Amino acid sequence: MAETSMPIQTLHCRSKRLLFVDDEGIRLTLPLVLQARGFNVRVAASVPEALSEIRTHEFDVLLSDLNIGEDGDGFAVVRAMRKAYPNCVSILLTGYPAFESAVQAIEDQVDGYFVKPAGIDPLVSTIERKLRTRQERGH
Repeated sequence: MAETSMPIQTLHCRSKRLLFVDDEGIRLTLPLVLQARGFNVRVAASVPEALSEIRTHEFDVLLSDLNIGEDGDGFAVVRAMRKAYPNCVSILLTGYPAFESAVQAIEDQVDGYFVKPAGIDPLVSTIERKLRTRQERGH
């Protein structure tokens, strides 16, 4: 009996590897909250840092600000993550919601689009629901 529960536990823990990308102070606090919720979090403060993380680590979840400095935007990070890890859950955060970016998020098949300040419970709930759906589908 214990043998059958062990792989499920391992899969559950492994499937919470999250890359958080933001150039604001939130990158110092939100990762701590996410870690307390069971996520293994890596942080990037720019698009180049995020792309480097994607090249060197595996992720199950991308949580990215839409407007990340001048080196690109969250959509560039989403596209890179989708190319490297097609089944990765991608969530965008923005302090400047706009119809155009919401449409782009739909076109890029982003899993969630949250306006800052986003509540942690709805954010974590969305991430975990999307991860469960992917696990149930065998991805």
